[in-house]
Amino acid sequence: MKSKPERDTLAVALDAINDRWSLHIVRALAFGASRYTEILRSVGAPRDVLASRLRKLTESGIVQPRSTETGGASGYELTQKGLDLGKVILVLKRWGDTYSDADVPQAVFTHDLCGEIFVAEVCCQACGRPVRSGELSVPEQSLGC
Repeated sequence: MKSKPERDTLAVALDAINDRWSLHIVRALAFGASRYTEILRSVGAPRDVLASRLRKLTESGIVQPRSTETGGASGYELTQKGLDLGKVILVLKRWGDTYSDADVPQAVFTHDLCGEIFVAEVCCQACGRPVRSGELSVPEQSLGC
């Protein structure tokens, strides 16, 4: 019987977004919502849950209060850490495009540099080839056994 793996960076990443609403909040902010009411309307979470998740995302450095010119807070914005989490959402979007029902509309993104439709692809940093299911393994020494 395999033992439970020790905590690793993947576990840290999953813990950052391990609830029903966090990725929806990041998505709403990435699509331009910034004020609490805009996020609430976009996400659809109960008010107390949204407030709690925004606090959690702020504490973890994914979201920050957006400052006005006068120094007061005026909504929320993604930090660099949050913007980088957007890349994960793009890969999840591709999965949704593949496995959603045919009647579910797709969000379409255009790559500003080349003008073409953007489709997220996970590639190996070393060789540049796309990574497919079944092409990765976990060396035994990294399992914490």
